[in-house]
Amino acid sequence: MCVTGWRKRYQFLVLRQRLIAAAVLSCVVFAPTQSYSECTAKQEECVALELSALGKPGDTIARAREQVIDILQHGNACSAWFQEADPDATEVFRSLHFAMEMKGPAYVYGIRDNERGQLLKHPWAARTIENGGLNSTILLNANGPFFNRTSEIMQLDPRGMLLQPGGNRLLVVSSYAGNTPEAQITILLHELGHIIGRLPADDNSWDGRSFRNTSEVSRHCKSETRAAAHNGPIGSIKAHNSGV
Repeated sequence: MCVTGWRKRYQFLVLRQRLIAAAVLSCVVFAPTQSYSECTAKQEECVALELSALGKPGDTIARAREQVIDILQHGNACSAWFQEADPDATEVFRSLHFAMEMKGPAYVYGIRDNERGQLLKHPWAARTIENGGLNSTILLNANGPFFNRTSEIMQLDPRGMLLQPGGNRLLVVSSYAGNTPEAQITILLHELGHIIGRLPADDNSWDGRSFRNTSEVSRHCKSETRAAAHNGPIGSIKAHNSGV
Protein backbone atom coordinates (compact mmCIF):
# COMPACT_ATOMS: atom_id res chain seq x y z
CA MET A 1 0.00 0.00 0.00
CA CYS A 2 1.33 3.45 -0.88
CA VAL A 3 0.00 6.71 0.56
CA THR A 4 1.09 10.34 0.65
CA GLY A 5 -0.86 11.92 3.55
CA TRP A 6 1.36 10.38 6.21
CA ARG A 7 4.61 11.13 4.32
CA LYS A 8 6.08 13.54 6.90
CA ARG A 9 5.54 11.18 9.83
CA TYR A 10 6.79 8.24 7.81
CA GLN A 11 9.91 10.09 6.69
CA PHE A 12 10.62 10.91 10.34
CA LEU A 13 10.41 7.19 11.18
CA VAL A 14 12.71 6.38 8.30
CA LEU A 15 15.22 9.04 9.36
CA ARG A 16 15.20 7.83 12.95
CA GLN A 17 15.72 4.23 11.88
CA ARG A 18 18.57 5.15 9.59
CA LEU A 19 20.28 7.17 12.31
CA ILE A 20 20.06 4.19 14.64
CA ALA A 21 21.46 1.92 11.95
CA ALA A 22 24.17 4.36 10.84
CA ALA A 23 26.98 2.54 12.58
CA VAL A 24 26.33 -0.75 10.83
CA LEU A 25 25.36 0.78 7.49
CA SER A 26 28.61 2.75 7.33
CA CYS A 27 30.26 -0.42 6.10
CA VAL A 28 28.49 0.13 2.80
CA VAL A 29 28.67 3.92 2.67
CA PHE A 30 32.32 4.32 3.55
CA ALA A 31 33.87 1.33 1.77
CA PRO A 32 33.81 2.24 -1.95
CA THR A 33 36.93 0.18 -2.72
CA GLN A 34 35.46 -3.09 -1.49
CA SER A 35 34.25 -5.69 -3.92
CA TYR A 36 30.54 -5.98 -4.72
CA SER A 37 30.29 -9.37 -2.98
CA GLU A 38 31.94 -8.00 0.18
CA CYS A 39 29.57 -5.02 0.31
CA THR A 40 26.58 -7.29 -0.26
CA ALA A 41 27.69 -9.61 2.54
CA LYS A 42 28.09 -6.70 4.96
CA GLN A 43 24.76 -5.27 3.88
CA GLU A 44 23.14 -8.60 4.75
CA GLU A 45 24.78 -8.44 8.18
CA CYS A 46 23.44 -4.92 8.69
CA VAL A 47 19.89 -5.91 7.77
CA ALA A 48 20.15 -8.95 10.04
CA LEU A 49 21.13 -6.69 12.94
CA GLU A 50 18.22 -4.34 12.25
CA LEU A 51 15.75 -7.21 12.16
CA SER A 52 17.15 -8.88 15.28
CA ALA A 53 16.49 -5.63 17.15
CA LEU A 54 12.76 -6.13 16.44
CA GLY A 55 12.68 -9.39 18.40
CA LYS A 56 10.31 -12.19 17.37
CA PRO A 57 8.55 -10.07 14.68
CA GLY A 58 11.99 -9.46 13.19
CA ASP A 59 12.49 -13.22 12.87
CA THR A 60 9.21 -13.45 10.96
CA ILE A 61 10.22 -10.61 8.66
CA ALA A 62 13.67 -12.15 8.11
CA ARG A 63 12.17 -15.46 7.03
CA ALA A 64 9.76 -13.83 4.59
CA ARG A 65 12.57 -11.60 3.28
CA GLU A 66 14.74 -14.62 2.50
CA GLN A 67 11.84 -16.31 0.72
CA VAL A 68 11.27 -13.23 -1.44
CA ILE A 69 14.98 -13.02 -2.29
CA ASP A 70 14.85 -16.71 -3.23
CA ILE A 71 12.10 -15.89 -5.72
CA LEU A 72 13.64 -12.73 -7.16
CA GLN A 73 17.20 -13.96 -7.68
CA HIS A 74 16.23 -16.81 -9.96
CA GLY A 75 14.73 -16.80 -13.42
CA ASN A 76 10.97 -17.23 -13.23
CA ALA A 77 7.78 -15.45 -14.26
CA CYS A 78 7.59 -13.45 -11.03
CA SER A 79 11.17 -12.13 -11.11
CA ALA A 80 10.82 -11.32 -14.81
CA TRP A 81 7.70 -9.25 -14.09
CA PHE A 82 9.53 -7.15 -11.50
CA GLN A 83 12.62 -6.81 -13.70
CA GLU A 84 10.48 -5.25 -16.42
CA ALA A 85 10.15 -2.26 -14.08
CA ASP A 86 13.67 -2.41 -12.64
CA PRO A 87 16.41 -4.78 -13.88
CA ASP A 88 17.98 -4.55 -10.41
CA ALA A 89 14.78 -5.39 -8.51
CA THR A 90 16.53 -8.07 -6.47
CA GLU A 91 19.23 -5.69 -5.22
CA VAL A 92 16.64 -3.02 -4.50
CA PHE A 93 14.81 -5.52 -2.31
CA ARG A 94 18.03 -6.57 -0.57
CA SER A 95 18.67 -2.92 0.35
CA LEU A 96 15.29 -2.38 2.03
CA HIS A 97 14.84 -1.61 5.72
CA PHE A 98 11.89 -2.59 7.89
CA ALA A 99 10.03 -0.80 10.67
CA MET A 100 6.99 -1.63 12.82
CA GLU A 101 3.85 0.43 13.36
CA MET A 102 2.73 -0.79 16.78
CA LYS A 103 -0.46 1.32 16.90
CA GLY A 104 -1.75 0.58 13.42
CA PRO A 105 -5.42 -0.33 12.81
CA ALA A 106 -6.45 -3.72 14.17
CA TYR A 107 -10.11 -4.05 13.15
CA VAL A 108 -11.94 -5.19 10.06
CA TYR A 109 -14.47 -2.44 9.35
CA GLY A 110 -17.77 -3.36 7.76
CA ILE A 111 -20.31 -1.09 6.11
CA ARG A 112 -23.47 -1.95 4.20
CA ASP A 113 -23.83 -0.34 0.78
CA ASN A 114 -27.26 -0.17 -0.86
CA GLU A 115 -25.88 -1.27 -4.25
CA ARG A 116 -22.96 -3.52 -3.35
CA GLY A 117 -24.17 -5.05 -0.10
CA GLN A 118 -21.80 -5.63 2.82
CA LEU A 119 -18.33 -4.17 2.29
CA LEU A 120 -15.33 -5.04 4.45
CA LYS A 121 -12.03 -3.20 4.84
CA HIS A 122 -9.20 -5.14 6.43
CA PRO A 123 -6.44 -3.42 8.42
CA TRP A 124 -3.56 -2.42 6.19
CA ALA A 125 -0.57 -4.75 6.16
CA ALA A 126 2.33 -2.53 5.07
CA ARG A 127 3.21 0.88 3.68
CA THR A 128 6.08 2.42 1.76
CA ILE A 129 6.88 5.32 -0.55
CA GLU A 130 6.01 5.05 -4.25
CA ASN A 131 9.17 4.92 -6.41
CA GLY A 132 11.31 5.07 -3.26
CA GLY A 133 14.11 2.99 -4.79
CA LEU A 134 17.18 1.71 -2.97
CA ASN A 135 17.28 1.82 0.84
CA SER A 136 13.55 2.48 1.17
CA THR A 137 11.72 1.36 4.32
CA ILE A 138 8.70 -0.93 4.53
CA LEU A 139 6.50 -0.06 7.50
CA LEU A 140 4.62 -3.15 8.73
CA ASN A 141 1.42 -2.91 10.76
CA ALA A 142 1.89 -5.02 13.90
CA ASN A 143 -1.91 -5.46 14.01
CA GLY A 144 -2.36 -6.32 10.33
CA PRO A 145 -2.39 -9.56 8.33
CA PHE A 146 1.41 -9.87 8.13
CA PHE A 147 1.41 -10.95 11.80
CA ASN A 148 -2.23 -11.88 12.53
CA ARG A 149 -4.70 -14.44 11.22
CA THR A 150 -7.97 -12.97 12.51
CA SER A 151 -9.39 -9.62 13.57
CA GLU A 152 -12.57 -8.35 15.20
CA ILE A 153 -15.18 -6.82 12.89
CA MET A 154 -16.49 -3.34 13.70
CA GLN A 155 -19.73 -2.58 11.86
CA LEU A 156 -20.22 1.04 10.75
CA ASP A 157 -23.34 2.89 9.70
CA PRO A 158 -23.47 4.71 6.32
CA ARG A 159 -21.99 7.83 7.95
CA GLY A 160 -19.00 5.88 9.23
CA MET A 161 -20.19 5.86 12.85
CA LEU A 162 -19.59 2.72 14.90
CA LEU A 163 -22.67 0.56 15.41
CA GLN A 164 -21.47 -2.60 17.13
CA PRO A 165 -18.79 -5.29 17.08
CA GLY A 166 -19.61 -8.06 14.65
CA GLY A 167 -17.51 -11.03 15.71
CA ASN A 168 -14.16 -12.14 14.28
CA ARG A 169 -13.10 -12.56 10.68
CA LEU A 170 -10.21 -14.29 8.96
CA LEU A 171 -7.73 -11.78 7.55
CA VAL A 172 -6.75 -12.51 3.96
CA VAL A 173 -4.08 -11.35 1.53
CA SER A 174 -5.20 -12.28 -1.97
CA SER A 175 -6.32 -15.90 -1.44
CA TYR A 176 -4.00 -16.50 1.54
CA ALA A 177 -4.89 -16.41 5.23
CA GLY A 178 -3.11 -13.78 7.28
CA ASN A 179 0.03 -14.69 9.20
CA THR A 180 1.04 -17.38 6.71
CA PRO A 181 4.24 -17.50 4.65
CA GLU A 182 2.24 -17.03 1.45
CA ALA A 183 0.56 -13.89 2.79
CA GLN A 184 3.83 -12.47 4.11
CA ILE A 185 5.66 -13.06 0.83
CA THR A 186 2.82 -11.46 -1.13
CA ILE A 187 2.80 -8.42 1.17
CA LEU A 188 6.54 -7.83 0.71
CA LEU A 189 6.29 -8.31 -3.07
CA HIS A 190 3.39 -5.82 -3.13
CA GLU A 191 5.52 -3.20 -1.36
CA LEU A 192 8.48 -3.87 -3.65
CA GLY A 193 6.09 -3.23 -6.53
CA HIS A 194 5.48 0.29 -5.21
CA ILE A 195 9.14 0.94 -4.45
CA ILE A 196 10.25 0.22 -8.03
CA GLY A 197 7.13 1.63 -9.73
CA ARG A 198 5.81 -1.75 -10.85
CA LEU A 199 2.43 -1.05 -9.17
CA PRO A 200 0.40 2.18 -9.16
CA ALA A 201 -0.17 4.06 -5.90
CA ASP A 202 -2.95 2.87 -3.59
CA ASP A 203 -4.10 3.62 -0.05
CA ASN A 204 -6.30 2.37 2.77
CA SER A 205 -9.54 3.63 1.24
CA TRP A 206 -12.64 1.63 0.33
CA ASP A 207 -12.01 1.89 -3.43
CA GLY A 208 -10.28 -1.50 -3.72
CA ARG A 209 -7.07 -0.28 -5.39
CA SER A 210 -4.85 -1.99 -2.83
CA PHE A 211 -6.76 -5.26 -3.30
CA ARG A 212 -6.39 -5.01 -7.08
CA ASN A 213 -2.64 -4.41 -6.76
CA THR A 214 -2.32 -7.45 -4.50
CA SER A 215 -4.29 -9.50 -7.03
CA GLU A 216 -1.87 -8.36 -9.75
CA VAL A 217 1.10 -9.52 -7.68
CA SER A 218 -0.59 -12.85 -7.09
CA ARG A 219 -1.39 -13.23 -10.78
CA HIS A 220 2.28 -13.03 -11.68
CA CYS A 221 3.80 -14.68 -8.60
CA LYS A 222 1.32 -17.25 -7.27
CA SER A 223 3.30 -20.38 -8.19
CA GLU A 224 6.62 -18.96 -7.00
CA THR A 225 5.03 -17.75 -3.76
CA ARG A 226 3.61 -21.17 -2.96
CA ALA A 227 6.88 -22.93 -3.76
CA ALA A 228 8.96 -20.52 -1.67
CA ALA A 229 6.47 -20.64 1.23
CA HIS A 230 6.86 -24.39 1.46
CA ASN A 231 10.65 -24.20 1.17
CA GLY A 232 10.67 -25.95 -2.16
CA PRO A 233 13.97 -26.17 -4.03
CA ILE A 234 14.75 -23.51 -6.60
CA GLY A 235 14.15 -26.00 -9.39
CA SER A 236 10.59 -26.51 -8.22
CA ILE A 237 9.96 -22.75 -8.38
CA LYS A 238 11.10 -22.72 -12.02
CA ALA A 239 9.05 -25.79 -12.80
CA HIS A 240 5.86 -24.09 -11.64
CA ASN A 241 6.20 -21.18 -14.07
CA SER A 242 3.86 -22.76 -16.59
CA GLY A 243 1.08 -22.72 -14.04
CA VAL A 244 1.11 -18.94 -13.49
